[in-house]
Amino acid sequence: MAGNTGGPWGGGGNSGGGDDGRGNGPRRPDRNNGGQRPGNDGPQIPEIDELVKKGLEQLRGRRGGGGGGSTGGGAGGGGAGPFLTRGTIGIAVVAAIVLWGLASFYTVRPEEKSVELFLGEFSSIGEPGLNFAPWPVVTAEVIAVTTERTEEIGVGRQGSDAGLMLTGDENIVDIDFQVQWNINDPSAFLFNLRDPRPTIRAVSESAMREIIAQSDLAPILNRDSGVIGDRLQDLIQ
Repeated sequence: MAGNTGGPWGGGGNSGGGDDGRGNGPRRPDRNNGGQRPGNDGPQIPEIDELVKKGLEQLRGRRGGGGGGSTGGGAGGGGAGPFLTRGTIGIAVVAAIVLWGLASFYTVRPEEKSVELFLGEFSSIGEPGLNFAPWPVVTAEVIAVTTERTEEIGVGRQGSDAGLMLTGDENIVDIDFQVQWNINDPSAFLFNLRDPRPTIRAVSESAMREIIAQSDLAPILNRDSGVIGDRLQDLIQ
């Protein structure tokens, strides 16, 4: 009897202030929660959680909308620019190969020859037909070699003294003649002569003056022009 300091219910001695184990006894206020009843704490926690969740959802929704807008703007901006795919890249590669082939293959006609240059230096002579020069490392110059070119000296040149020449017996004669020539060596034609036509004219005129200077007037007038022509050809060559 002395140990029972509680009330008539025998539970007063429980310093925890709990019920009688059957849930019927009164509870004392919980000192650890600031003197508030547990029943008042219960509904407040879910309400705070719901507010926090709603705030997070609204924040996420705003961020998602802004991201969507920026993504849409980026997509719109990307649509205005070039859209590269495997197909377009393949077409570009094929077009580049075709253009390179057109620049590298060339045709030489029967009356022509080509001079191929490797990095600007003479490489080889291309024969008539289809030839291949891998551009841009190798380039080609096509030249008509069988076409006869004509240089007229002292013909139709009013006021010019190109046809006036001095004979061996100190007589002046007016010589008009033509020189027909073609290209035997295309590489020499391209690289050995800067101005082919003026050079051939000067050489032909000089050779004819040499022939006339070694002859008298009478033989020149009476001599067959074919003899003078053969000697002129030898000197020009």
